[in-house]
Amino acid sequence: MSQWTQDQVLALAPDASATGPARELSSEAKWVSAGTNANAAWGEAKGSGQKPYQTAIDLREVAFKCSCPSRKIPCKHSLGLFLRLAKGELPTETPPAWVTEWLDRRAERVERPEKKELEAKPVTAEAGKRADKRWQNILNGIEELEVFLIDVVDQGLLAMQATRTWDQMAARMIDAQAPGLARRVREIGNKIGVGAEWAVTVTRLIGNIALLCEAAKRIDSLAEPMRVDIRTALGISFRKEDLGAAEESDIWDVVGQCTEQELKVTICRTWLRSRTLNVWRIHLAFSAGLQPFDLVLPSGVGLAIRGRTFPSNCPFRLQVDEHEVIPFQAEATGTIQEALEYAAEVWSANPWVDVTPMFLSQAQLSKDGGVWSVIDSEKRAVPLGRQDPLSLLARNGNVPSTLFGEWNGSEFRLCGAWGTWGYFKP
Repeated sequence: MSQWTQDQVLALAPDASATGPARELSSEAKWVSAGTNANAAWGEAKGSGQKPYQTAIDLREVAFKCSCPSRKIPCKHSLGLFLRLAKGELPTETPPAWVTEWLDRRAERVERPEKKELEAKPVTAEAGKRADKRWQNILNGIEELEVFLIDVVDQGLLAMQATRTWDQMAARMIDAQAPGLARRVREIGNKIGVGAEWAVTVTRLIGNIALLCEAAKRIDSLAEPMRVDIRTALGISFRKEDLGAAEESDIWDVVGQCTEQELKVTICRTWLRSRTLNVWRIHLAFSAGLQPFDLVLPSGVGLAIRGRTFPSNCPFRLQVDEHEVIPFQAEATGTIQEALEYAAEVWSANPWVDVTPMFLSQAQLSKDGGVWSVIDSEKRAVPLGRQDPLSLLARNGNVPSTLFGEWNGSEFRLCGAWGTWGYFKP
């Protein structure tokens, strides 16, 4: 019998519109063949053409493969097959060759980084020169950006309201090889004049960029964890291959997940809450173009994880090396006040963290003047971002429930909810 429930499977859906077709495809009549073993589930789904779609699920790390033309991950066929597995409808069999080959290729990709790490090749002089040249390009870009920000302060925000002006400066930051700065500059241009409190938000963002520019110029005088945070904020990624061997093993509950698009890259951000320690971690998965995510953790489940934490002055990101699905047990209490105090601690350690976790027990939704808010058990409220909460209301009837979301300093973004009625993924 599968340890997955149907609610947990549907929580993997890329959007709400995928759940209906997935339920339809959970019927045995929609499949030519299907089977499972300890490592995978597979099947051939009937399609509009003569050949059925070959669908497979790697149960070791929850990855999906399907020959259908859909760009969604997981697609409706993968979800339908997973629902059949959750219902215990798949017979235990030996996988066909196309499934075995796919699993073997995935295993090889996992082994390659480990081999590279064991080899521990030294940084070549040429690579060092490229890094130095990039850093000089970034510093040159920062110099131009600071002049631009001074002009903004002198002339006023409304005088620099044109989005095109900010987009041009963002493009200059791309040329300077600082994509992190480019994203932050572009974000400011998109927020000017939007919402009642836009001036406060934009001023805060400008101050944050100014602080990053100053920190980058003084990076040599700072401790290594803060240096990593600065480089990451500028857009210089810390490679998984450079992680040390120190492991972090714990039991986590996957409380929420959100997906964002940055230029041509899709980022899936999964939030994990420790059962034994008062700590949070984030798992990041990336997809460029039509490429699948390397690993997407399921929402609304517990995970026994062996992994490694990325260095930071405020450690958040977790590299998951191994994981095992266990029952979900996120039942701790949480309030807005506690979440705000935690956010203050995070931002004092790393001012360039974009969002912090907000875990609210016994919370409800409220609407006033067309604006939705989230109200906690202490009757405090925070505004809900530009999300339509009607799907959640239809699911839980607005009874007090546990809500998890991201807090960006001004808005709450719902990423997961649960109660006696089950788990909900927005």
